[in-house]
Amino acid sequence: MQSFLSSKGCAPLARHARRPAKLDSRHILVVSQATVDGVAVCVRDLVKAAMQSGYEVTVACPSAGDLATWVREQGAAWERVEMRRSPHPQDVFAVLKVRQLARTSVLVHLHSSKAGVVGRLAVASLGRRRPACVFTPHGWSWLVGGSLAPAYRQIERIMFPLATAVVAVSGEERSNGEKVLGPRANKIRVNPNGVDVSRFCPQGPVAERSGAPLVVSVGRLCHARGPDVAVSALAMMRTPQARLRLVGTGDDWVAIENRARDLGVADRVEMVGFRPDPAPEVRAADVVVVPSRYDGMALVLLEAMACGAAIVATRVPGSSVLEGAGQLVPVEDPRDLARAVDDLLADPDRRRLLGRAARSRVAELYSLETSLEGILELWRTLGARPVSSDTDREVQVPRTPAEKKAF
Repeated sequence: MQSFLSSKGCAPLARHARRPAKLDSRHILVVSQATVDGVAVCVRDLVKAAMQSGYEVTVACPSAGDLATWVREQGAAWERVEMRRSPHPQDVFAVLKVRQLARTSVLVHLHSSKAGVVGRLAVASLGRRRPACVFTPHGWSWLVGGSLAPAYRQIERIMFPLATAVVAVSGEERSNGEKVLGPRANKIRVNPNGVDVSRFCPQGPVAERSGAPLVVSVGRLCHARGPDVAVSALAMMRTPQARLRLVGTGDDWVAIENRARDLGVADRVEMVGFRPDPAPEVRAADVVVVPSRYDGMALVLLEAMACGAAIVATRVPGSSVLEGAGQLVPVEDPRDLARAVDDLLADPDRRRLLGRAARSRVAELYSLETSLEGILELWRTLGARPVSSDTDREVQVPRTPAEKKAF
């Protein structure tokens, strides 16, 4: 896979990375509103790779979730910056705190749309002494839909020029940006998400399950991830003994329980909560469903592919990674989802073929090492270079002691 940095548009980026001349080129500030789910996983992977490469990293994020604890355990610095997904008066204090932290950083990398707004305002306020600013939205803000979508589009049009570089995690995410942002969107560079194919693989521990056909969906229980669509599809399936296992937690837990009860499938829906390592649950599945309403490129999709699962996913940005190695269905269409899952449950040979194809495709094109090296290469282009001899060594995927023991 070619790095997005091969684009001729990247060369001028370094000229626009205004920063204090005497700053230590190793210090990176990473800002994330998300502390759980796929964005937090991306942040953790990037922080580990950056520290391994010789960077000094500070992570600014809310105190909720486990990201703050993880950061401190890794030996990186953590700064508390409370942010909410929707606009809030507290955002003013978040901007001021990020501004203070950015003053001593050579580069600021913003993850998620809310961090993008807070961080770009903070960096821009530093004027000519501002550090380079990279923004990875992980799904554009206007995709949340509803009455705020037009406002989010306008905010992004205003804020977009304030970033030195913008990174989309899939080609579809860049295309969505181009439709709203127009010619200025040529600043957007594509660097796909990646997955550790040695950790997520067909071999390894398998979660317990009954003898009934098992459909598994991994992800936060929220509107964006569509767990309610999966429950509705279960009620429409022609495989009456099939079970749906939801792996994750979130604000919609009670609503999902109520929906399952109302549809008469509560006895076939297993809500097992958050799993730090979802691979055993994926390996236990006959079919994995990824029913997202919107996304950039879902990590759970890449993880399921790496585990060799038979997958049914919705057509959202990033889902084209399946490319014939799985089944794609329309967004928010439980009937089509049910039909596709039924067809796969009835055809074990096709499930095996799709699983092998998915594993081969993700291992070839979407490795975590390639994804991380693309970001570190961008950082170096923008002037963030560790002074140690480790600067240019190959990125490896570091693992915790628990991961080494398990895999």
